[in-house]
Amino acid sequence: GSRNWRARGSAGQGYQERGSGGRSRCSRRPLHVDFKELGWDDWIIAPLDYEAYHCEGVCDFPLRSHLEPTNHAIIQTLLNSMAPDAAPASCCVPARLSPISILYIDAANNVVYKQYEDMVVEACGCR
Repeated sequence: GSRNWRARGSAGQGYQERGSGGRSRCSRRPLHVDFKELGWDDWIIAPLDYEAYHCEGVCDFPLRSHLEPTNHAIIQTLLNSMAPDAAPASCCVPARLSPISILYIDAANNVVYKQYEDMVVEACGCR
């Protein structure tokens, strides 16, 4: 099998563990959302951009506890490690999300301050 290694990323990125085949294990990665680029700056006042993050990487056996795997994901990953054709690997997905508050102009031209749930990935997991 391949040996696991850790590489230091930029500040705040922590490390990325490598799984089998040298592919990065499941972790949170940057994803910048720019409302101006989306053409939404005509109704969104603030913020005009934010860091949403996304989840990427492999969920291979053994699953790490910080990935908060479900029992189903543990069994599926074990089956996949024994017979890859029998079961797909579990998926790297957001495990915990947080809201952001947005100041915008609604259809009636009112300025509205609203909290939108599940807009920022705080943690990734294998499910």
